[in-house]
Amino acid sequence: MLHSAKNFSRYKNRFHYRNDFFVVDGHDEVLDFLNSCNIVHKGRKSISTFDFSTLYTSIPHHQLKTNLEKFVNRIFEFKEKKFIFPNLYTKRAYFGDAVSSNSKNIAFDKEKLLLCLNYLIDNAYIVHNSQVYRQIVGIPMGTNSAPHVANIYLFVYEYEYIEALINDGNSKYLEKLVNIFRFQDDLFAVNDDGLFESILTDIYPVEMKVSKTNISTFKCSYLDLLISVYKGKFRMKLYDKRDDYKFKVFSYPYLDGNIPNTRSYGIFISQLVRFCCVNSTFVGFHDDVSNLVNKLCKQGFMIAALRKKFIKFYKSRINLWGKYGVDIFDKMIKLFD
Repeated sequence: MLHSAKNFSRYKNRFHYRNDFFVVDGHDEVLDFLNSCNIVHKGRKSISTFDFSTLYTSIPHHQLKTNLEKFVNRIFEFKEKKFIFPNLYTKRAYFGDAVSSNSKNIAFDKEKLLLCLNYLIDNAYIVHNSQVYRQIVGIPMGTNSAPHVANIYLFVYEYEYIEALINDGNSKYLEKLVNIFRFQDDLFAVNDDGLFESILTDIYPVEMKVSKTNISTFKCSYLDLLISVYKGKFRMKLYDKRDDYKFKVFSYPYLDGNIPNTRSYGIFISQLVRFCCVNSTFVGFHDDVSNLVNKLCKQGFMIAALRKKFIKFYKSRINLWGKYGVDIFDKMIKLFD
C-alpha cells in the first residue's frame, strides 16, 4: 500500500516543487538524486543524517492505530475500490470492487483490514521465566509486518506536516523540504539549510527520539553510502559499518563450502557492479575492488578466475565505469597479477 501512496504522491505533485513522500526502498533513489545534483545544481550543498534511536520499541499503540486508520482510509479513498486482494505468492496486492465467487484470493475491505491490523498490534506476546507477557508499547522487531507498520506510522506524520504547509501556502518550507529521504528509521536531508533539523519535533511525536548522526558538517554515512561535499559537489563512496567493528566479520563465501563455485564467482561480478554504481570516483572504486580481491583470495578464490570475471565486467559494463572518464583496464588489471 505504501507503493500506492508513493505513486499517488508523484501524480499529485507532478506540477509542484514539493515532496510529501519521504520513504525510499534503498539507496538507488538517493544515488540518482545526488548524481543529478552534481550535473545540474550549483552552489553550496548541505547534508544531514538522523536516526530514530528507539523506533520499534517506543511506538504508543493508540498513535499507531490512529495512523494506520488514517493511512488505510486515504488509500481506499483515492483508489476508489472496495477491496484489496493480497497475493501470497507474488507478495503483491491489487484493488478491486467485487469478490469473485470462485476466487481463491483473500479479500479485505478497509474495515476488515483495520480489524486485522489492530488484532496484530494488540496480540503480541512473549514468554519469559514461564510467564506470558503482552506487549503494550511498541511492536515486535523481526516480524514480517514490523518494517511496513513502522514506515506507515512515520509516513502519516510526515504527510500531515507537508499538507499543513501546503494549506498555509508556505512555499519556502516546501521547497527546502523537497529533498528528504527516509529508509525505515534512517533520515537523510539534502540542501535544506538546516530546516529539517529545526522542525523534527514539529513533525514527529515526543515519543520518537531523533538524533543527528553526521560525521562532520559536510560528511555523513547513509545506508551503504559515505557521502561528502567537496568543492560544491557530492562525493559518494561505499560504506560498510562492519568495517568499524573491532572484531572480524565473515562475509562472502569460502570456496571449500557448499555453495557451487559458479555462484561464488558470480558474486564477484555483482560486487563490481555495486562498487561502480556507488563510488563517484575511480579511486574509491579501485580501493574497494582491491580489498575485495584480497579477501576472496584468502577464502580460496583463484586469482586467474577473478581476472577473467573482471575482463568480462570491463567489456560489458562500459556504461557503468565510463563515468570515471578514464580507461580503467590498465590500472585495474594489476590487481590480478
